[in-house]
Amino acid sequence: MRPSFYSAVIGTIETICLAAGIGISIGMVAGTTGVEGSARGRMTVLASVIGLAFGYLAAIVSDGSVLPSLVSGALFAGLACAVMSGVIAGARRRGGTAALTFIVILMAIGIALITILLPPFAILPAGVLLWLAVSRNQRSDRKHAGLRILR
Repeated sequence: MRPSFYSAVIGTIETICLAAGIGISIGMVAGTTGVEGSARGRMTVLASVIGLAFGYLAAIVSDGSVLPSLVSGALFAGLACAVMSGVIAGARRRGGTAALTFIVILMAIGIALITILLPPFAILPAGVLLWLAVSRNQRSDRKHAGLRILR
């Protein structure tokens, strides 16, 4: 008996969400290094490659589509690594401690576990991650705009 179109679409969405959740977790852990400059780019590429591998595993385990899962895992791992690396680096510049790194790793483990049990949950941390990226970018634009006025 062939699965219906509806169940195939739902299976693909769940596979994409599973890969995204695992990718976010991988990126968060990789981002706790807090590196800056070109090292951040290399760490982001490494996180994306690991997210790509885990995206493939997510597709195999859930019998879903491989290509969307690969893209989802790599994309969200890279995004999470870049955003978390910026957050950690900024906190360290302001005198942050290793406790923030520990909290981020615990959150990453929690996101991974919940996503494995309930794949659509990955939409929530993905939205928060995108919001954090956009708000940090807007904040840095305002900061630099204020500095240009001082010239």
